[in-house]
Amino acid sequence: MTRTTKVLLAVVASGAPAAFAWWAFARPSQWLATERGLVLTEGNAAGTFQVVAVFTIIGIVLGVVSGVVVHRVTRAVRWEIVLGLTAASTAAALLCWRLGIWLGPGPLEDVTGLKAGEQVSAPLAVDALVPFLVWPLVSVLSYTLSLYLSTDGTEDDEEIDDVSARSER
Repeated sequence: MTRTTKVLLAVVASGAPAAFAWWAFARPSQWLATERGLVLTEGNAAGTFQVVAVFTIIGIVLGVVSGVVVHRVTRAVRWEIVLGLTAASTAAALLCWRLGIWLGPGPLEDVTGLKAGEQVSAPLAVDALVPFLVWPLVSVLSYTLSLYLSTDGTEDDEEIDDVSARSER
């Protein structure tokens, strides 16, 4: 197994700790039990946005770290690495999402025996495509920025230019 394969598998595996972070920091909506069933009040509905926002922020942080790490570890500049990083980041987002749903509160339909006034947490959910696209976009962008901002190879280019200039004399 090559070093590039190992680091891309590590990017995929980073979805697992990301799921635990999502589960720990996300504050889902709180449904209120009434005589007629569960209702979501306007004040408690903010948790729906907060859960998606935390998922996206985790993806941004993980994308920046993974892009820079992949560039620093692989040192190769090939289109296959960008494609692999995109796939690995997408897989990490899906792993985080599925594991976060499993870790978080269960479906509201499964809740029974509530008294009026009790609150029930909504399950962790991402109801849009954009948060999933943020993960690979940020990782490829940070890989590209790390590539162009690094000083790798600039000293070698200067030495080659010096040798070329001396040989022309």
